[in-house]
Amino acid sequence: MTTARTSRLRRYGLGTAALAAATILLAACSGSAPVNRGSETGEITAGGTLRVASLAADMDSLDPLTGYDTNAWAVQRAITRQLVTFPGSTGELRDDTRSTPDLAESWEVSADGTTYTFHLRDGVTYSGASTREIVARDFVYAIERFCDPNKQVAAINYFHSAFVGFTEYCAEFAKVPTGDLAASKAFIDTHEISGITAPDDRTLVIRTPAKAYDFLDILAMNFVTPLPEEVASRYFGDSLEFRQNFASSGPYRIDKYQPGQHLVLKKVEGYNHDLDPVRKAYVDEIVVDFTANSEDAVVQKVQAGEADLTLYLDVPPRATLQQYSSANDPRLHTSDSGAANFIVLNAKPEVKSPGATALRDPRVRQALAYGVNKKNLVQGQGGPIAAKPNGQIVTSTLLGHQPFDPYPTPDHAGDPVRARRLLAEAGYPNGIALDAVYRSTAQFESIAVTLKEDLAAAGFTLNLIALPGTEYQSYLQNPTSRYDVSLSGSFTPDWQGRSTRMLLGGWLNSEAAPCGKGNVNAICYSNRQLNDLARQAFPSDDPGRLWAEADRIVSSDLPWIPLFEKRKNLLTSDRVTNWTWSSLPAQADYTNIALRDGR
Repeated sequence: MTTARTSRLRRYGLGTAALAAATILLAACSGSAPVNRGSETGEITAGGTLRVASLAADMDSLDPLTGYDTNAWAVQRAITRQLVTFPGSTGELRDDTRSTPDLAESWEVSADGTTYTFHLRDGVTYSGASTREIVARDFVYAIERFCDPNKQVAAINYFHSAFVGFTEYCAEFAKVPTGDLAASKAFIDTHEISGITAPDDRTLVIRTPAKAYDFLDILAMNFVTPLPEEVASRYFGDSLEFRQNFASSGPYRIDKYQPGQHLVLKKVEGYNHDLDPVRKAYVDEIVVDFTANSEDAVVQKVQAGEADLTLYLDVPPRATLQQYSSANDPRLHTSDSGAANFIVLNAKPEVKSPGATALRDPRVRQALAYGVNKKNLVQGQGGPIAAKPNGQIVTSTLLGHQPFDPYPTPDHAGDPVRARRLLAEAGYPNGIALDAVYRSTAQFESIAVTLKEDLAAAGFTLNLIALPGTEYQSYLQNPTSRYDVSLSGSFTPDWQGRSTRMLLGGWLNSEAAPCGKGNVNAICYSNRQLNDLARQAFPSDDPGRLWAEADRIVSSDLPWIPLFEKRKNLLTSDRVTNWTWSSLPAQADYTNIALRDGR
């Protein structure tokens, strides 16, 4: 272990430029409760119950190990803390990119950028199922459970490249039988990840195989949340018992939880704001209501003042968006989010269907790209406030984005004549039939129907196959499933700004995600030029130019067919004030918004 502190170590945290920003935050957030303060939006008063209407009947996950959904992350923001985090933004989502000290008060980085020594805040405690102090060993345990074969971490590919010894540790853990909590605990108790150590309660040392410009961003994800082993090891990951006995490290704890009914988060009594420079935790209580069963019902709750926010409502109904937008209603909060929709191509080598085989010809992929009427798709989403046409992989809020469309069409309305000509050149003068699956929600139904109608003019016949949301991802991952394309491909960046790794260094990088491994859309793609550029980008001090070059290469090759970039639109009641976006969930920051007059 080469972690000795010398003059060549770089120190970060409250001792550097971050001190000024953190001091400002602390001034607004000290003591046992936030105080009223003046701001550009008026007086902010602590107190009240934030009411959230959920379209889903339950949370996808409350376990930081498995939560990999923007809605789950919005809730986890209130009950978890990490070593570093993003502070939130009152402007646009793209502005929330600064790594800020969280449970780690400061840290040092070795001269070669491969060893990080974190110094934890003293006196931060859990609430809920445990009330003891959070120590460095809790981070070690949380990372060690990443490889539990009963339920491994949702974004495991990040950590194979982040932690020395992680891959070897996971390979051994995979041999442990599933369904046996005692066996998993015994493995963790007797094995270690060589690159993760806790020399004492306040110090955590992490060694990474190579310098990575986005290493702190990876640690800011909710996965790297401390957990008390004496509590978490007693339950299967994200089981009902785990949720009911959750040990919170954040300003709120789980008070009541009943699937299909509600989730109630209570502010931790006596929460020490001096030790949390980021989450002001204005409201006393957050209540998520799971009883609404339609998009209209969720929206009506907000409009009637029965709820203040929505959850699991990816896109508000088109009529609602137009109503709020045309009136310039301040209760509609809009931001570019870097999220995008695209057509997934089934490129698994074992798939031999005529449609999938045809799509291996770049001319057929180009024909599909030219055949899409993106103008119609955007209109179906609610117009420019909801979406904008997209022709590239790297979206507008990500590092390396340079506006680029290798297959433009007039007014983004498609070019069916050119598409048919390309099909004829590829040997398909009579067109191609494709089995097209999609997730059976109102949003994706609209996309599927629009694509079917518009692509018919370009020579593509889509045989639509609707899939329930609970079956969609597993269907795509199964190599025996019948589909040539999926019309419900989508992503939201794991964080804003520097998270280009997720796409160009992850899903599309065959070294990181060989043939669909580790990405929810089962993308199977390999491009040596991309992989070479990714290897250069990770340790680079100027990775943006490398990602921009990679984007031009890959977007031209069409590993998927870009459709549109989504804008995030959230509706609130008129009680909500101090609106704040949070980078990771690309949602409202429940820990920083407030209620008028604290009611």
